Amino acid sequence: MQCPAWTVESPPYSLGILAAILRAAGHKVKCFDFNIATYNYCKSQGASVPEGITSESWIMDQRGNVWYEKESVSAFVKNHHKFIESMVDEIGAFESQIVGFSTQSTSKFFSLALAARFKEKKNTTPIIFGGPLVFKNCYGPDILKDHAFLDAISFSEADTALPAFLDLFEQSGFLQPVPGFAVRSASGEITVGNEPGVVDDLDKIPYADYTDFSGEHYTKQLIPIATSRGCINRCAFCAESPHWRRFRRRSAENIVREIIMQLGQYPQTNEFWFNDSLINGDIAMLEELCDLIISRGLKIRWGGQAMIRKEMNVSFLKKMKAAGCYLISYGVESGSDAMLKLMRKGYAAALAERVLHDTHAVGIDVIFNIMVGFPGEDDKRFRETKDFVRRCRQYASHIELPTYLLLKGSFVFNHLEDFAIAPVDYSNEDWQLNWKTKDNTNTYQIRKDRWAELWRLVGSPQS
Repeated sequence: MQCPAWTVESPPYSLGILAAILRAAGHKVKCFDFNIATYNYCKSQGASVPEGITSESWIMDQRGNVWYEKESVSAFVKNHHKFIESMVDEIGAFESQIVGFSTQSTSKFFSLALAARFKEKKNTTPIIFGGPLVFKNCYGPDILKDHAFLDAISFSEADTALPAFLDLFEQSGFLQPVPGFAVRSASGEITVGNEPGVVDDLDKIPYADYTDFSGEHYTKQLIPIATSRGCINRCAFCAESPHWRRFRRRSAENIVREIIMQLGQYPQTNEFWFNDSLINGDIAMLEELCDLIISRGLKIRWGGQAMIRKEMNVSFLKKMKAAGCYLISYGVESGSDAMLKLMRKGYAAALAERVLHDTHAVGIDVIFNIMVGFPGEDDKRFRETKDFVRRCRQYASHIELPTYLLLKGSFVFNHLEDFAIAPVDYSNEDWQLNWKTKDNTNTYQIRKDRWAELWRLVGSPQS
């Protein structure tokens, strides 16, 4: 199952992949998207309010930070008890032998709350957490120590580890620490399995199976497809790139075959989203993919996240447009060269400005991210970023403004002293939001104030 908060545009890709893999291995699977169920429930509750969880909480800027506030999530779970119980009963009705949660930093508190409540009702059913939240470079096996109702975690890619884990459980009737898993024994002892390898040949992975999801529940008729895993960069704020260890990509031919298959399975689909850290990690493969889409006459619309690269020039972008690319989301993060260097982005603001201009010029919609409050941001560097946004907002259909979150597993988290971050109070469940620098020039309140200043700029009419 997938808990909030995640995308509301389409079914969760990770569940589609796991369902396909496990069904191919002979297991019976039922997927639950409690993220979209909660979003639609919140929409039904009426107009948004300034505080608490509302339908606007799925906008991943300052409003989305509510998912990192344990108190806010706990209050929602308590105040909407009947809704939460309906989820617990829905899981229980399937009478599964094992229950699994796909987890991310945004879904941590909701997943824990739902898992705890399910365990109260079905105390003999093992609960597994998987996904980036519990990868070894993030919480890893420590989450088992902190939450006694969890029975196992998958701390790496689950493509081969999860089928092996379930096969052994089916044979023996108890949980065993295969490579990639940590388990809690009946006596409470936690055993950590060996480090598994990663999937090198992504073409061997089955195509995602979305048969458990109804497209009418989502905000778009969109199918997610991944073309790669990992990233070619190592940005200082990112915990996602270390999860995947190294960049790997599918072949263009394999991706096109899945597009054709998914169109046959879901003819109402009018859009694909390439569910990658970046679609342009391998420029040659991306160009081949565009050529195949064009040569085979596939009339599709697609988009994805991309890195600022010099290869994203007018000529290449025109080919992407001809192949159906209508939207690119760029992780620009800052308009200050000094901040980009601290972030280890690998490019200067001038290149970012040129790529945004060229993408817009060829007729591809542009979204770009600006990260507010990364350590090292001062008034001068913030003004440089604000000036960049003022110049470039004319190229964007939307600008995302997340405030910086201190993510476990990121380069910054592992080098707090180098970024002059004050000792973190981990007893405060909201530490990812409430970190500060030693000199108090960067606090959560300062970050919120700067976010509001940028929001007023991008939220106002273009001028």
